Amino acid sequence: MSTQSHDQTRGDSTPFFSEMQSAPLSCNEAASLCMKAARGAGMSWGMAEEAGFSAAWLVAHGLDGPSFLRAHLERADGKDWLDLFPTIVPGNWQNAEGQAACPIILGATMCDYAQLPEGPVAGAKIMLGSVSAPILLLPFLSELGHQHGLSFALAGSTGSVCIAEDPASLQAAAKLLDAAQLELTMSVKVDDTSNHTAASIPNAQTTAATIAALNTFAMRTTVPATDASRAGAGSTLSDND
Repeated sequence: MSTQSHDQTRGDSTPFFSEMQSAPLSCNEAASLCMKAARGAGMSWGMAEEAGFSAAWLVAHGLDGPSFLRAHLERADGKDWLDLFPTIVPGNWQNAEGQAACPIILGATMCDYAQLPEGPVAGAKIMLGSVSAPILLLPFLSELGHQHGLSFALAGSTGSVCIAEDPASLQAAAKLLDAAQLELTMSVKVDDTSNHTAASIPNAQTTAATIAALNTFAMRTTVPATDASRAGAGSTLSDND
């Protein structure tokens, strides 16, 4: 492990790693770094917080959320995030511009529409169209399921998977959804299972390369110093008693 100069986008407790070393981040560290990176990539603060939540949830469930978010931010870099929202039509939430929907925006929108007729209610089957980094949808669907007693299934060209938090289900979901983008259809039904206790899963680790890339995005939220800001720095009061 190597140390570097202080980076104001990171918490003091976040370790620095070099080269391709594995880098264990706590869920809180992952959420904070990913939130700042998403904000630096141009997301609104609200959506950036959702991005941090999604990445940290995946970490807590044994999946490298920061690396999935990094890849998504790099693919979307330079795009207008407003162009990546779904168009809300009953049974069809595809992006009106034909672009791959952002999974963070899509997941947050599902939560907003959770109890509306055109939303992800029991019995609904919704065409999502192309979704970028679809694995980042998992945390939102899991939370919706817990809050509203629902069960979700995602189907793509290579198969389908039911969303659950046991290791076997998560492994199956990760295998199907670990893609740059997928055409997906979502089915919703009432969850009639009685046991929602998920097995304990060790936190996932990410890599130094991912941390460096996320920090590069996060640094965009800082304001470069200028001659004017330097000239105005410090107190105008005298230290003389």
